[in-house]
Amino acid sequence: MTRKLLFLWMILILLMFKSSFAQNTNRLKFGSLNVFRAIVECAEGKQANEDYQKKFEAKRDELGGKQKELQDLQQQLQAQSKSLNDETMIALNKSIETKTTELKRSQEDAEKEFGNLRNEIFNRISTKLVPVVQQYAKEYNFTLILDTSNQASQVVYSDPAIEITDDIVKRLDASQISSKVPVPVAPKTAAAPSPSKDPAASTNQTN
Repeated sequence: MTRKLLFLWMILILLMFKSSFAQNTNRLKFGSLNVFRAIVECAEGKQANEDYQKKFEAKRDELGGKQKELQDLQQQLQAQSKSLNDETMIALNKSIETKTTELKRSQEDAEKEFGNLRNEIFNRISTKLVPVVQQYAKEYNFTLILDTSNQASQVVYSDPAIEITDDIVKRLDASQISSKVPVPVAPKTAAAPSPSKDPAASTNQTN
């Protein structure tokens, strides 16, 4: 009899635990946010990407010009190697070596420059994104928002119904617009006009 009573108590406790867990689970609210997409699709991100591409293309053309100069010297050396004297050959080889070194250094500098620029863009917009997401989460009572663009999060599946990226992009754009709205300046009060002199009175004074 005691064993049956103990068994019934165990079943009752398990049922209560299951009911409590289900209620707590129902209170949880999850959201998914593609931070990378939010950054590149917001207005500031689009403008930053456009500026980035212009700088990148200009640098690519610059490096392409240096590459062309090097290739021309290499072709010249290959075509005229039999007709060039030793002095000219040495000078040409030295020029090729110098331009090869300069090109390699320029490529490394460009890679570093654009890597830093890309990080600066993401860090700048991310700083503005964080408070927007926090405010959104508080307003809609989210328990947890996962970044689906971060491979480290290991999100295997995310229901499209909990995707908030589009909403965050709209809010981020709106927050930037509102921050640029000029503060209204109170109109200046017109100075009271000075009392005009009576021409007749000034005439009498003269007389």
